[in-house]
Amino acid sequence: MRQRGLRDDKADDGGFRHSRSRHEGVCVEMEYHQYSPHFFARDRASVPLEGLYRGASAFLICNGPSFVTLDHNLLKKPGVMTFGINNGPRTFRPNFWTCVDDPVRFIKSIWLDPKIMKFIPQSHFEKKIFDNEKWAPMDVKVGECPNVVGYCRNEKFHAPRFLSENSINWGNHKDFGGCRSVMLPSLRILHLLGFRKVYLLGCDMKMAENQTYHFDEQRSKGAVSCNMSTYDRLKSEYLPALKPVFEADGFMVYNCNPESELKVFPFVKFEDAIKEATAKLGDVEHERVWGMYSTPDEKGKWKNEPPQEAKKHLETLKLVKELKTTNISAIQMKTEKPTLAQQEADLPIEPDEPETCGANDEQDINTTTCLGPLRQPDLAKVLRDREQQQMKETQSKPTL
Repeated sequence: MRQRGLRDDKADDGGFRHSRSRHEGVCVEMEYHQYSPHFFARDRASVPLEGLYRGASAFLICNGPSFVTLDHNLLKKPGVMTFGINNGPRTFRPNFWTCVDDPVRFIKSIWLDPKIMKFIPQSHFEKKIFDNEKWAPMDVKVGECPNVVGYCRNEKFHAPRFLSENSINWGNHKDFGGCRSVMLPSLRILHLLGFRKVYLLGCDMKMAENQTYHFDEQRSKGAVSCNMSTYDRLKSEYLPALKPVFEADGFMVYNCNPESELKVFPFVKFEDAIKEATAKLGDVEHERVWGMYSTPDEKGKWKNEPPQEAKKHLETLKLVKELKTTNISAIQMKTEKPTLAQQEADLPIEPDEPETCGANDEQDINTTTCLGPLRQPDLAKVLRDREQQQMKETQSKPTL
């Protein structure tokens, strides 16, 4: 069931009207038995993303300093989906991202990165972004950036309606007590996408002038006070009210920071959360492929996988790996500096130093242009030579 928001955000509503105005008690989806979209393109066409990640787990990366203490490589594992907010991608590039403030507050690489799906308020499409390298406005609008999806906000919070409204709540307008936060639309978007387990990372819920974010940004005393006020409302009002609504819908939220000031959601160790999120995939690194291209009727024939040495099609791959390893070792040997003992003995270094194309000891040597002798040989020729050598060895063996 989809209900209308209690009060639509005026900026988003002015930029886009999906339907005629209704009183707040009307269920939009059921009124005409029509699907009520939540995500839109710049031209106001609906983008059907609801339920796309049905039943999956996601990591919501908040911007508290504790995030830097985690092993970010674990977030790059297969099966791990990440959602960032504001300038958090400066530290870690997520799969999804959202904001609620003006686009000029966020680094340009987020807007221009096609790998990040960006969820933005509908009113942001025609706003321009800011070049944080040249420190000047860019003549590029948000709607001209890749992989951007719009959504409409509402600004009157009511927990029982949070997961069923046809627009996305981001807190209360000042007419209803104020306090809005990007964390609220982040959770709603994850729910709409189909995620049913969300792990909070960097959710510290505390700030000071010397303890701001996990990226390089200062905050004035007034800004710190404003953020702390928002954190207090989230901790004492919004999130406690939402927890039973989430649980009733099977939407589970966990906090991976044991030192967090937010105690509403249960604590789960970061490493355990990663294991849960990736468990269904199995052993990806050693996953079997052999026999998968066989037809359903042939699957039984290929049930027992032969040993690696019996797979002739792997010989070329093995050779490539061997050559790659050999080349890397040779490059390392040629670029090693002489040891102190060698220098004292004035001994020649083996093998000879490669030509460096003018590069000095402090510069990286371009292995493509400078290490000509280390280029990978013709694989076909190497295989032929190996086969000939094997034939000679076989012929030279005495027959019994």
